[in-house]
Amino acid sequence: MARVLKAEGRASGGVSRGPAERAEVPQADKLESVRQLAAAVGDGIHHPAALLELLHVDQRHFAYYRQAAVLLGLVRARGDRSLALTDLGRRLIAAPEGSADERRVLARAIDDAASLRPLGGCFAADAPVDAGALARRVQALTGLAPSTAARRAQTLIRWREYVLGPDLAPSRPDLPDLSARLERLIARHNALAKQRTLEWLLQVAPGRFETILGELARALGYREVIVRGGPSDGGIDVQAIRLDRWGHRARVAIQAKRYQRPVGRRIIDEMIGVVARERLGEAIVVTTSEFSKQAESAARGEPRLRLVNGAQLVDLLAEHGVVVRYAQRGELVPA
Repeated sequence: MARVLKAEGRASGGVSRGPAERAEVPQADKLESVRQLAAAVGDGIHHPAALLELLHVDQRHFAYYRQAAVLLGLVRARGDRSLALTDLGRRLIAAPEGSADERRVLARAIDDAASLRPLGGCFAADAPVDAGALARRVQALTGLAPSTAARRAQTLIRWREYVLGPDLAPSRPDLPDLSARLERLIARHNALAKQRTLEWLLQVAPGRFETILGELARALGYREVIVRGGPSDGGIDVQAIRLDRWGHRARVAIQAKRYQRPVGRRIIDEMIGVVARERLGEAIVVTTSEFSKQAESAARGEPRLRLVNGAQLVDLLAEHGVVVRYAQRGELVPA
């Protein structure tokens, strides 16, 4: 790679930047998580909830890691916005995690990323990095605000630290960390297992899905569970009774939404109406997908209403041995 640019970048205002000078600077700080995303794509994981849980990020930060993986040429976006692993991505996940081979693949990916070429000098091993100068260079090439450019520069510096790795000989044997790798392997397995469980739930008959929710309600300790369902269920697929520690009875209603798309606000508003009309003590909307931000915002206004998304649903099923369960090492297996 070229030597680092120590000179200050040109001021962003009024600068004409041609295509060859323009840089797209990533926002994903952890190259380890970029690798995990590539490995998940290689495993066939594509369900949004499964990917978010695997990477321990929200939707906004997931978009950062998705952008970084595409920018580095580790994955490519298909026409339907799903991701596919590239040859370089396959080389990356074939290399042991944290190894010199992995760092070489990542260095190659950074070298080949056309949008990073104007900033490639910051990855040179034989040149120091001036964080302030790099931030000004980022600002000059992108037109970002100074504070944003400084954060992007910090991302590049973290990438540099990871790719270059420690130069000193280790003071103890360099043994593979099997426990950490096993944890990551189980996490990827569980993400794929959750995705496949949700896909299966989408395929079962509607009555079967409602029956499963009834079984889960009983396992959670609800009493007098009745599966209603049907077109005239009044917004209640499963009804039950919850007893508090004082023996007080509260009526509970569960609504099942087997969706692939996010559940919107209209559904939540309708359920809030059911809570008032039926004088419920608790209402739960369960979906195989996610909830829109508007739906989540509406639900916060009704303390008796709870939302359970697809990933949370599979966790509850596994914890209580309904359809699936957690095995000895925490891996998801059929119940």
